[in-house]
Amino acid sequence: MLGILCVALAGHYVSQKILLKKGWEAADPKPFINRLMINGAILIIIAIAALLIARKPYGMFGILLFIEGAVCVTFGRKLSRKGK
Repeated sequence: MLGILCVALAGHYVSQKILLKKGWEAADPKPFINRLMINGAILIIIAIAALLIARKPYGMFGILLFIEGAVCVTFGRKLSRKGK
């Protein structure tokens, strides 16, 4: 089950990188910034819930989801700096 989550998070990371690239190339990056921030916030909320449950293997799920959510938020912030 943890392997499936890792593969899914790797796919999600690649899709977020593609969004970041499209945002860099777009004239108006705001839709891409919003999507990255919303994705990151949702993942962080799910990660906190998984950490609160914290039975095996939810603790590891929460940690991995939290890292992925933080990466999404970081991508959104990086893209928002481009807009300024």
